[in-house]
Amino acid sequence: MVARAGAGDVLAEVVPGILDWSGRHPGIGKDVHSHYLVEQRTAIDPIAIDGLVPALERAGGVDQVVLTNRHHLRGSGELVAAFDVPLRCPLPGLHELEGRDRPAASGYGWGEELAAGVIAHEVASLSPDEGVLHIAVGPGALAFADTIVADDDGLGFVPDFLMDEPERTKRGIIAAARALLDLDFDVLLLAHGAPVATGGRRALESFLDAPRTASID
Repeated sequence: MVARAGAGDVLAEVVPGILDWSGRHPGIGKDVHSHYLVEQRTAIDPIAIDGLVPALERAGGVDQVVLTNRHHLRGSGELVAAFDVPLRCPLPGLHELEGRDRPAASGYGWGEELAAGVIAHEVASLSPDEGVLHIAVGPGALAFADTIVADDDGLGFVPDFLMDEPERTKRGIIAAARALLDLDFDVLLLAHGAPVATGGRRALESFLDAPRTASID
């Protein structure tokens, strides 16, 4: 359960130091989630919604925008322009962000610390630039790109039609996600699905023990 960060605010607190917001993605026609790290002043995979810029200003402002993969550009341009800050993207996907109609971006590598306590980890099975951010805030959090999503029944894979080789890709996801269990975390931040504020480790372990495909198509 997340709580509103302030009266009338568009942001909601997941745990102290991590805020969430959601909005309709114009490309896929579904609600997606984005996150903000208060102390690090970092916006993750931001979707544009009314009132977002002033809400982030009240929360402390933005020093950088970080994408968990190249597909999550979303409303980054608005924040980059409003706060005059850099846009970061995993190096393997940086080439797709090059172009005059998109904000300039710089790449980051796996294992890199993007802000205090925020480390990028490779998962890659779904696509070469697929990453997870480990965030040392509160009990610890994992911010997923598209590797793991959620529907009303819990965590799951994206549908098979979004994978080139579904069975191979799923095996790779399971292996990569099991390696993440070595990290300290209990919060899950999902680009597609509501955040899991408590019990995230248990939820991830349950998914790995009984993998399933989420209903998001």
